[in-house]
Amino acid sequence: MTSLTIADAIEELLTAEPGQFATALAETLRVAKGAINPVLYNDPRFIRSDETKPRWYLATQSHLADSIATSKSVMNSGSGGERPDHGGAATTSPDLVGEDELDDYEELTPEMLARFVKTDPAPRQNWTPPTSSASNPHALYEWQRDALERWRDRGCRGIIDAVTGSGKTRLAVAAIDDHARGGGKTVVLVPTIVLLHQWVDVLTQSLPTLSIGRVGDGYDDLLQHCDVLVSVIASARTRAFLLKGAEGLLVVDECHRTASDKNQEALDDRFTKRLGLSATHERMDGAHETVLLPYFERVVFSIGYGRAINDGVITNVRAAFVGVEFTEEERQLYQKYLHELRTLRRKLIREFGCPKGPFSAFLDAVVRLTNGSGGMKGSIAANKWLSKWREKRELLAETVAKHRAVQQLVGAIGDADRTLLFTQSIKSANVIASDLTEAGIPTSPHHSELSTDEREQIMADFDRGALRVLSSVQTLEEGVDVPDADLAIIVASSKQRRQMIQRMGRVMRRKHDGRDARFIILFVKDTEEDPRRGAQELFIEELLDVARESNIFELDETERLRTFLDPDRR
Repeated sequence: MTSLTIADAIEELLTAEPGQFATALAETLRVAKGAINPVLYNDPRFIRSDETKPRWYLATQSHLADSIATSKSVMNSGSGGERPDHGGAATTSPDLVGEDELDDYEELTPEMLARFVKTDPAPRQNWTPPTSSASNPHALYEWQRDALERWRDRGCRGIIDAVTGSGKTRLAVAAIDDHARGGGKTVVLVPTIVLLHQWVDVLTQSLPTLSIGRVGDGYDDLLQHCDVLVSVIASARTRAFLLKGAEGLLVVDECHRTASDKNQEALDDRFTKRLGLSATHERMDGAHETVLLPYFERVVFSIGYGRAINDGVITNVRAAFVGVEFTEEERQLYQKYLHELRTLRRKLIREFGCPKGPFSAFLDAVVRLTNGSGGMKGSIAANKWLSKWREKRELLAETVAKHRAVQQLVGAIGDADRTLLFTQSIKSANVIASDLTEAGIPTSPHHSELSTDEREQIMADFDRGALRVLSSVQTLEEGVDVPDADLAIIVASSKQRRQMIQRMGRVMRRKHDGRDARFIILFVKDTEEDPRRGAQELFIEELLDVARESNIFELDETERLRTFLDPDRR
């Protein structure tokens, strides 16, 4: 059953019986729930109720639900946004729980927890990498060949969404090679200097007969002097790449980054062929709808974890959820932040015109107020809200319980080949790195306060095994070629689905011995980051759907958790 027919079938079922759960829809249609969720979340015909376990309706049936979430376009942006106020305390989407979400939760039931528990795992998927042949010179996986065919069938315009580690770059190399054989010129846009040099290295090795130039990091080559030009987006914004009559192909890596106000200037209309690459092109501010899709025209192909694992492109995964408790002092401070943020938010909405939702629109308006657009009083209120919001996020990341939990994971970290640890603040990354090193596991922080040279040295040490753990603040999430790791620890969950997908992809590249990737999510119980309460629901559903095994653990179950995470256990 194709995505189109699934959507049509869902529409018929909801027309006949509105308010069904995704699980029931999947059972009726006799398809996996993993095939249902992407359709429900991405098709504008469907909206969801405001419940921990949502019911689904047609967009035309919103009057039937007691409380309907934000519009589908908002949900697609990953922002989550605040929902309409229905007389009580406002609530927010699970993708981005806001400060209005107070800790007044219903008791957890076995049924609510059951979806996190998956035992009796299926056998690991075998890895049979493709080999180069006359019909497949770049040794593409089946999904890559399917995606390229779909892109070509649609006039060589479109975005390809593919999870991190699945091979977007190799797919693009094949497209560039084919385009060059026809006499065309290619420009590759990348968001960072690190990616600039990575792309040049890959293209030079893969396409040795082509001349490769670069723009950025002190380079300023001309397209007319080379076959392929790789440019940092910031440098491309002020340049006109001369095609001199040749047909142009524009490849945009991490294409969601080009939808910002300034970066979209690099999207050159003179290039008739356009290929966007991303783990997920959707943006919190909705600019994928107003910038990316008008330029690239469509998403021509998407590959999620399910197919990537089944095709042997990435490895299998096990997921462990570990809940911790605030201290009483931390809990009181958290509640204080929630109350203060709620009061400030209402003030910003009522007195200074900030929109109630989506959250990204509210946040954009707050940032504008800090620049003085609402006068001194507006600026003061906006800065207070932003300050409290950051403090609340840091509290969740830096709670004593999470640092203690990382220490209790030393055994499991020692069992791993290499570990990536993601947290919210530089302070937290530094403290955790110091604590793990003292515990006998060589660890380094990796964040923006370190120089480029320092980060390169850290990555080299991690690659050769002198470092066993990297404690990161976003710098490993996008645009960095990270050496193989097989364990990821999420100390602070990101509110953006893309960041969580990037993090997951960092440990899901195929391992030489076929071992599973392991994924640990630490969360503070009964807060906005608690997955049992609906936090990060779309990402969590994706993770649970593809995990061979998953379970919830308490901190005093360290040996049971270590056994669950044992890399040698099949």
